[in-house]
Amino acid sequence: MKCPLCASSKTSLKDSLEVSRIVSRWQQDFGIDVRSEFGSVSVIEFHACANCALIFFKPDSLTGSPRLYEALEKIDWYYLPKKWEHDAALQDMRDSQNGIEIGCGFGAFVSRVIAEKNIPFEGCEQNPSAVRIGQANGIPVRLESLEDLASRRPAAYDVVCSFQVLEHVTSPGAFLECACTLLRPGGKLILGLPNANSFLKHQFNLLDLPPHHMSRWTAEVVTRLQAWFPLQLVRIAYEPLADTAVDTYLDAYSNIFRRRGLGILARPGIRSSFARMIGHHRVRRFLHGQGFYVCYVRKQ
Repeated sequence: MKCPLCASSKTSLKDSLEVSRIVSRWQQDFGIDVRSEFGSVSVIEFHACANCALIFFKPDSLTGSPRLYEALEKIDWYYLPKKWEHDAALQDMRDSQNGIEIGCGFGAFVSRVIAEKNIPFEGCEQNPSAVRIGQANGIPVRLESLEDLASRRPAAYDVVCSFQVLEHVTSPGAFLECACTLLRPGGKLILGLPNANSFLKHQFNLLDLPPHHMSRWTAEVVTRLQAWFPLQLVRIAYEPLADTAVDTYLDAYSNIFRRRGLGILARPGIRSSFARMIGHHRVRRFLHGQGFYVCYVRKQ
């Protein structure tokens, strides 16, 4: 089994999961029927690469269809207009003259860059409904595959951004090759990713499985990328725990307390005290949220 990121054969099967459980939870949690996304597949497999440390899922035919994302876009928190990593990206775009966002959704970040940086900036998206909405709002987004874009515009951009996209694709190695092709030497590749080592690893995280996510990412993986792609790591930053994530954070660690015979720490009164403490911004900013941010420079 070859790794879809580094192409190594040093991979191993780590776990498996019944598709019926995933289908049931999608219906229960989101009211979305995903049975057709799996076709005849009844079990998904978790594989780990010893070479680059990526966790990836098989079979690789399970990446979500445009129909799935059209259903998800109706959930108010799915395409958030502002994300914490957007602020980090704008800081790293100080000297950029132009750029593109891959997987731009409705184009909220594209619009923000144009307004705040006053540089040519555009978006590329695979969800036709999101593209129509973005274009209706006058935002320069278009429906085009990354492969076609890379072949049409090599070395065209000072910055290529992609937020919460790489984990969705079947071939992250090919995705990164295209992203590097789009960049001029010295240009910046900026990624926002879910952190597989965040507090959510202690829970059953439905959205971190096919047909939504096809791989799992950590700081170790993005650091090792420099061995296979013409990229030099500039920085990694971690999302501070959001106010809206405090309850989920406490749920995750309450489960750990119970498994270790420390159920007393999960009692309502004690939990409320923890919630109040974590709720203070000065405490919460030191706790990691669900995602992390990576900035690279393309080597000459």
